[in-house]
Amino acid sequence: MTRLTSTPSACLSLVFVLSISALSWSSLAQSDPAADALLAEVSAAMKGYSTVHAEYVSTMIDRQSDFEMEQAGEVWVAGERYHLQLGEYTIISDGMTVWTYEPEMGECYIDDAEVIAEDGIDPAKMFTIWEDGFKKVFKGDATLDGETFTRIDLHPEGAEDKGFHTIQCFIDAEELEVVQLIVKGREGTDVVYRIASFEGNGLVPEGAFTFDAAKYPGTTVIDNRF
Repeated sequence: MTRLTSTPSACLSLVFVLSISALSWSSLAQSDPAADALLAEVSAAMKGYSTVHAEYVSTMIDRQSDFEMEQAGEVWVAGERYHLQLGEYTIISDGMTVWTYEPEMGECYIDDAEVIAEDGIDPAKMFTIWEDGFKKVFKGDATLDGETFTRIDLHPEGAEDKGFHTIQCFIDAEELEVVQLIVKGREGTDVVYRIASFEGNGLVPEGAFTFDAAKYPGTTVIDNRF
């Protein structure tokens, strides 16, 4: 199997594919009560934290082309604000504005957070992706690396318009944390997100939720808001 080095656009797609369906779909399909109950507990736990810090590895697996692409990520979240680090690439939001910095190009793109969210780009919802737009199915125990977790499958409403049909969500039911997500694509491409570390109420780097141009001298700023 071929392993590829990720490009900026591919790096972003590995993270943002998770948020594509969590936008404006009303709850039309009936979910499994056991799945609803556990995920409600996880959501409540997440909302109980003033900040969240996580490190993870995302792996895109294309079975048709027989290749994998792996990308390490680190994210800090506080409410609607986030700071996402993807290797050298940085995506920052203060809840109103999103800055996307691409070092290879020496450019920083500025967008309205609301516009970006409409396109399904919202890392702030990474650990509560199920709250809108999914039918939830309780699948029971599942083993990952010798440990037992609870698997819940998320099926997007309006699935015919999506590039994926299922998100397999693996939950630590004792810690009330997401440990792995697998996005099952319709065209034979899956994306696996394995959470390497998770910390609620952890320290956030000073200035993490604003883009300080002084830290990136020579950067060309491209404002897409106008």
